[in-house]
Amino acid sequence: MIIFINGSFGVGKTTVANQLLQALPGSLLYDPEEVGLMLRNTLKPVDWRDDFQDYSLWRTLVVDIARMLKSEYKRTLIMPMTIWRADYFREVMAGLSTVDAEIYHFCLTAPTEVIRQRLLTRGEQQEGDWVFDQVSKCVSSFELELFEERIDTLKQNPEQVVQHIVAKIAETSPTSEAQFQKLKTR
Repeated sequence: MIIFINGSFGVGKTTVANQLLQALPGSLLYDPEEVGLMLRNTLKPVDWRDDFQDYSLWRTLVVDIARMLKSEYKRTLIMPMTIWRADYFREVMAGLSTVDAEIYHFCLTAPTEVIRQRLLTRGEQQEGDWVFDQVSKCVSSFELELFEERIDTLKQNPEQVVQHIVAKIAETSPTSEAQFQKLKTR
């Protein structure tokens, strides 16, 4: 199983992913941002991109590494990552669906002002930084039907978001129904 947690920078993906990791024993946290940082550091002298997702190699490697992790460790992957561009999202999701047919996508949302405040709280420097410039694009893009199932993080705290995710998967998961039913009753 792959659980992809999407949403704007600063919306709470990493917090939710870490709590979900605790709720689903035996799962692995796979952060595709680490792949992007490696690529950017490697390619910086020859091919600088403002956003590492613009490297087609990033989108390919995200899927390839997921495939290797699933093959080697046979565990649920929890993937927190902002992918707001519809074409990149479709490409990555199509690739991930070849890795594991049981893939779930959740898009965490919050109003722009709330996300900007969360970014400041987590230590981002100021308006005008790259991450702040992305927020409006993300919030707007995540309104598209493509990015369902949405979870409002203004109305639910991280624990409630995790409960929502676990309950939703328990409703539809063919292979882990007993495991998720047990978690749902905690």
